[in-house]
Amino acid sequence: MFAGLDFGTSNCSIAVIENNAPVLIPLEDGKYRLPSSLFIEHSQSATLNLTADMITKQIAELKEDNGNLSSLSHEQLVNMARKQLRKEHRLSTANDQPAQSIVQALAANGDVIFGEEAEQTHVAAPESGFYIKSPKSFLGADINSTQKAVFTSIVEKMLAFIKQEAEYIKQQELSQIMIGRPVNFHGLLGKDGNKQALSIINSAAAKVGFKDVQFLMEPVAAAYDYERQLSDDKIVLILDLGGGTTDCSMIKVGPSYVNLIDRQACILSHTGKRIGGIDLDNKLALMALMPEFGKNTVLTNGLPVPNHLFKQAVSVNDVAAQQAFNSRLTGKDIEEYCRISPTPKLNRLKTLRDGKYGLRVSRSAEKAKILLSDQHEIQLPLHYIEQGLEIPMTRTQLSDAIADELRKFEGLMTDAINQAGTSPDVLYVTGGTAISPVVQQWINSLYPNLEIVIGDHFGSVTSGLTTHAQRIFSG
Repeated sequence: MFAGLDFGTSNCSIAVIENNAPVLIPLEDGKYRLPSSLFIEHSQSATLNLTADMITKQIAELKEDNGNLSSLSHEQLVNMARKQLRKEHRLSTANDQPAQSIVQALAANGDVIFGEEAEQTHVAAPESGFYIKSPKSFLGADINSTQKAVFTSIVEKMLAFIKQEAEYIKQQELSQIMIGRPVNFHGLLGKDGNKQALSIINSAAAKVGFKDVQFLMEPVAAAYDYERQLSDDKIVLILDLGGGTTDCSMIKVGPSYVNLIDRQACILSHTGKRIGGIDLDNKLALMALMPEFGKNTVLTNGLPVPNHLFKQAVSVNDVAAQQAFNSRLTGKDIEEYCRISPTPKLNRLKTLRDGKYGLRVSRSAEKAKILLSDQHEIQLPLHYIEQGLEIPMTRTQLSDAIADELRKFEGLMTDAINQAGTSPDVLYVTGGTAISPVVQQWINSLYPNLEIVIGDHFGSVTSGLTTHAQRIFSG
């Protein structure tokens, strides 16, 4: 059986074809998207074999404890039950033989926590294990052979979990997979980075049991999803605002093209940058949060605190930046800056570094971005840094913080149109970053006379991948 998989920077989702249409499969708590995070605890648990009776019993308990589950499908309830049983087993069987490194933890083959549960576990006890957020954002980076082996193993863990969960729920083996890929992976290696990232994903997919692995550009996949609703041919400009990358494509879609196996002639242009929602979160954290951590402080010796420290602190998707920030030398520098600082705010930067709260601060910035979608002003709590610390933020601050990034997105769309040598009939927007009203207002201001269609922010690419998988694997 074949499937389409969006192995995203922020979220993952998988779908199959049922009744000639893509259907997403629940992956966590009955939800159809799994946050791209995993947590490997120091302690290891025994292997768990879930039986049908165990799951049936757990579903009954879930229904008994929560009467609001009647609207959920049986597949969603199965997914919820499996997660709950794994959690109970992990808590009851954890041993006292902690892994000393992430390499040891990955090799131990114990239970790995995924998705939102991984984020919550890290937030509750950051020192109890190894937390990895958005592994896809590292795959195109300049990493050494040891780091490459680690990230390959991490991708294997995530793909294995998604495959096993989907296969159990659908009760069918998934042997063929169409995986989405950005135009350019996040990183500074260019084509070599893209080649490295695809090699890692392809190797991991094969190792977990996918016998036929193919890739499709994510913006093209979004176009194929949009095409399913068309009765006329159109030239569409796809804007895919993802978590780690932003991609554009100009493509011909519609009834005249939908049955073609080879769609290469329909694709008029591709553009993409290694910038996405995570970068917006990092920029918001730098511009709106870091001043409360001592950014722009002038020390008693008359010199400013180096700005790169604050940028490193929030650049959670940059391997080199994180290594530098967590180095012993940086720790000594921050201690000295705190000693000669005229403001106690700089102590918060020391707390962030010593407590390894960088990922949590990034998560708080992401939360702020989401809250500012519905509110013009918020108070963002950072009590894990300092008791009672709440930082006021406004939608205007968000707009100002990400203005440079929005201009880069505009450049991608302009380049895609120029490369295609024609004007689009429609602008189709997908990707989680596009949810923000700030981003939507910016898009509307750019193309006031163009039809703009907002797709399923988290499902369009997956549905399009599955649609294309049907063409390729069913032939």
